[in-house]
Amino acid sequence: MLLIVGDPRMETTVDHIDDLEELFHHKLAQQYYVEQELVETLDEMAINATNDQMSEGFADHRDETRTQVQRLEEVFAELDRPAERRKTPILDALEEERHALEDAIDDDDLLDMAYMNAGMMTERIEMTAYEGLSMMATQIGYDDEISKPLESNYDEEKSAYRELDAMATASDMKSLWDRLTP
Repeated sequence: MLLIVGDPRMETTVDHIDDLEELFHHKLAQQYYVEQELVETLDEMAINATNDQMSEGFADHRDETRTQVQRLEEVFAELDRPAERRKTPILDALEEERHALEDAIDDDDLLDMAYMNAGMMTERIEMTAYEGLSMMATQIGYDDEISKPLESNYDEEKSAYRELDAMATASDMKSLWDRLTP
């Protein structure tokens, strides 16, 4: 048995993994957990963000994320395995940080910046997760019924990241940056 060690509240026990298909399933279950958790997180951030463009972006991505959850359920069905959630310490740590920042920041604009950064970090992590899943699916020899949903989710995560990145440099954010920087 492999034990991922870290914060004791986030320890995750992993059954013995001795082949690529089991590693794929483990990572797929972690990504399923991530996507399901992010539906609620994105909803909260859409409500709490005071920048209208950011709020709308989080709401739109929440809806995309619901579709991503469905795609992962399709992948589990194609593998003839029940959809399974496995906690992943990286998401739990990001959520803990988000809650801590929400408690520590009183300025709405500054909180929006924290949300933007959290969103960008999360998207990069998700893109990497889907890249890994796609790489493993290819090596295992899975067909398009497995790889296409993963690629679609990857493409949406990449698009969400690009939108956040573009928002960070958009003209309507200039006054915010000017106010927040000396």
